[in-house]
Order: sequence, then C-alpha cells, then structure tokens
Amino acid sequence: MKYIASISTQWASIFSLLFASAAIQAETVHISHCMGACPVSNANSLNDDSIEIVVRHLFAAAVNKNNGQAQWLAYKVMPDSVGVASLLPRRWLLDRLMTASSQLEAEAEGGLRVIEPEFLNEEENSYLTSEIQFDSDDRGRLVPMSSFAGTPYWDELNYLSNMAPLPEFLRLGSWSRLDMAVNEYSQRGVEVFVVSGPIMAADAGSGLSLPPQAYFKLISNMDSYSAFIFREDTAQHAEYCEQRVTIEELERRTGLQFFPDMQVPSPQGLGEEIVCDSF
Repeated sequence: MKYIASISTQWASIFSLLFASAAIQAETVHISHCMGACPVSNANSLNDDSIEIVVRHLFAAAVNKNNGQAQWLAYKVMPDSVGVASLLPRRWLLDRLMTASSQLEAEAEGGLRVIEPEFLNEEENSYLTSEIQFDSDDRGRLVPMSSFAGTPYWDELNYLSNMAPLPEFLRLGSWSRLDMAVNEYSQRGVEVFVVSGPIMAADAGSGLSLPPQAYFKLISNMDSYSAFIFREDTAQHAEYCEQRVTIEELERRTGLQFFPDMQVPSPQGLGEEIVCDSF
C-alpha cells in the first residue's frame, strides 16, 4: 500500500507520518483523519498493491490505482470546520497525487473534458490544477463541502479522489441529511470521525463501467458509532436512520476492517446524538 501525502494543517490536526521507516520497513503510519487507525482490507478484498493512500488537509482516501475509484475516504468533522457551502464553486479537479489521474483524464469519450488553466510561465504552472467537466449529474462528493466550508481548504473537496458516481436522488436525499446531522452534532463541540465510500459489486473488477451497488458511512467518536449502508436505488425521501447496519454487516459488505488494533466502540449512544434511536 502506497502513501502519498500533502502538508497537514490545524484543520486535519497534525498527523504523524513515519516517512523514512514506512517506505523502507512498512512501519505503521498514523493519519489523524482516522480514529485510531484507518480501515484495512480483509484477505478477500483488493490486494494492497492496487491501493494507494492519498492524504490531504481535509481527508485521507484509499484509491484504486487501476481505475481511480475510491475504496474509502476518512475525515474528521470539527466544530470550527463546518460552514455554509451553497456559494462555494463546485468544479472537478485532477488530483495529481493519484496514480490513476491520467486514467481518468483519458475517459474523454465518456463525457469527461479537461480544462487546462492558462499560465504565464513554467514555474506558475506547477501550482495550478486541471479542471474537469462531466456531462453526467450523477457525480457526488463522499466528503461533503458543508463539513469543511469553514476552512481555507474546502477546494480540496473538488478533487477527483473525493468523487463517486452518487445517484442524484441519493445525493440530495437521505445521504445529504445524514451529513447535515453529523455537522449539527459537531456543533456541540464534538469531533466526529467519518469513513465513507462505495460498495462495489462482487464482479466489478477494475473497470469504471459498473457503478457501485451501495454506499456506506461509518460515524464514530471514541465512545460509540453508527454504521449506514445506502443502496444505490435508495429513495430520496427515505430516512437515513432506516439504513443503519451492524459493524459486522458493514465489514462483510465492504471487505474492510474499520477499527483495526483497537476495541470496537459501543454502538449505543451515537444514534441518539444524530437523531436516531440507539441500536
């Protein structure tokens, strides 16, 4: 598994990356976006060699190098990170930290268009990114803009490493309402850890043509958690509380272990905090 990082800031809390030893001896890498430790693949999941971890100020993403599809994204919502996102520009940007960025750039026949910004000189160009336009409306952000609109790094959420083919009725329905509930919970002075991602069909392979069959969110603090699975055809009016599952079901469906090397928090409590009855 390959780790690629950008410089951390107060919004991500300072995380410690053991760069030299990790590269040589595969030592443990600590990423503050994850509670305790980031998810790890089970034996029957994707081979670690096909996954790279991209770490940015606001999130960490496990990305399939073959197709650019995120396996999971982890982020931490804090009281001062939440803001009003309605007027923030939404434009997809190539994530140059991703090995698969060129793969996505080559998807032009599928309705993708790359807009290269104008620049004055070679040095200036090294600081710029390429804008992406998709014809399809069924593209969404696994890490929501509203959770980090109060930070100066919200534009990172436009990177393709944060993109998933979320159906519009899910993106605008219960999925979004759960994001709002997490934001409201954090406003009580709580740091909330979230892991989000797609659940692929068993025969999806490495192709981009097959969309995910469901999406998940795991919301936790050090004391409790709530796990959710949303089918890709979840109705827009569906209640997000009805999508809750056990941690065992979530791990079975995703092929991931979510609390490695630590005791699993109790599911009791957090459901009530995000306006759901407890398990």
